[in-house]
Amino acid sequence: MKEKNQIKEILEFPVIPITENTFERQGWEKYTDEDGADGSEYYYYMMPLPKDNPDTQAPVLISSTNDEWEDFDNLKKGEYIIEIDGLNGLGLCWTEEELEVLYKRLTNLDIE
Repeated sequence: MKEKNQIKEILEFPVIPITENTFERQGWEKYTDEDGADGSEYYYYMMPLPKDNPDTQAPVLISSTNDEWEDFDNLKKGEYIIEIDGLNGLGLCWTEEELEVLYKRLTNLDIE
């Protein structure tokens, strides 16, 4: 019995990396800190959930720092990952599309 030749078509959808343009467009807050060892500055971004929440104790989304891209194989310089702050990688997002879905599921609102 002959096996049918099966052609598996792999669909790849383009994805948009999370960048400083993402944070600016979506209204994230930028935070700058100094590295105590050499005094260099680094920065990261945060957004409360939902983003107009005035409660300072509200859960927040937090980005990786601008110098952490080297620590991840999937990131290029100028790209960031996002997670829910304090929850050890819960809600980890690598792309704008993932971030939009997470924000929608957590707040029932659109991020933009």
